[in-house]
Amino acid sequence: MAKRLKVSRKHLLKDPDQFLSASEKAMIFFLENRTAVIGGIVSIIVAGSSFLGFKYYQEAQAMKNEAFYFEMVKLVDNTSDPVSEAQLILEKIGDGFQKERASLLLGDIHFQNQENDKAEALYSTVMSNSSKGQINHQLAQIGLAHSYQAKKDYKRAIGLFKSVIEANSSFPLFQVYLSLSRCHELNNDVSNALLVLREMRMKFPEEPQVDKIESRIKQLSA
Repeated sequence: MAKRLKVSRKHLLKDPDQFLSASEKAMIFFLENRTAVIGGIVSIIVAGSSFLGFKYYQEAQAMKNEAFYFEMVKLVDNTSDPVSEAQLILEKIGDGFQKERASLLLGDIHFQNQENDKAEALYSTVMSNSSKGQINHQLAQIGLAHSYQAKKDYKRAIGLFKSVIEANSSFPLFQVYLSLSRCHELNNDVSNALLVLREMRMKFPEEPQVDKIESRIKQLSA
């Protein structure tokens, strides 16, 4: 006859109860690992608060920079010579998209004032700080190309206009093609100017200025 094992009450109390509920098990785990659990919860709270705080700081900075940019726009619209004041505002804007836009705006002012070297410096900075394909990068390329064209450096201007076209982005390209054609003309390269104009005729058949393109093609072909 098999011998029956005797289990004492003391032994039963030491063994875990297989029928404990999930909440009871969680409570036992918490009591046994209280320091580690509390530390983990505090770490999560601190990390979450830091993330939310940093996100709020970024949003606040972006709004502040945007306000500075529109201050520059207002200054340009209402001041005959806004360069010095616009430069001071630009220096207050933190790095990022708004500073690039403000730099483009100031670069355009310098270009209109025929201060091509200052305009080129700003356009080049925006190109260095932005990624290819981004609108600010493309606007900086176009601004720099026009600056080179004004200095009769047609080869570099043509290269930049072509670069914008070849980027194959959603950027509106009609005026870029037109500027490219004009650069070829100024560079005494009528054949390439005609090639660009004919490509424009195919690419932009619905453009309101397409009649002017047709007229220019006839003039250059004569």
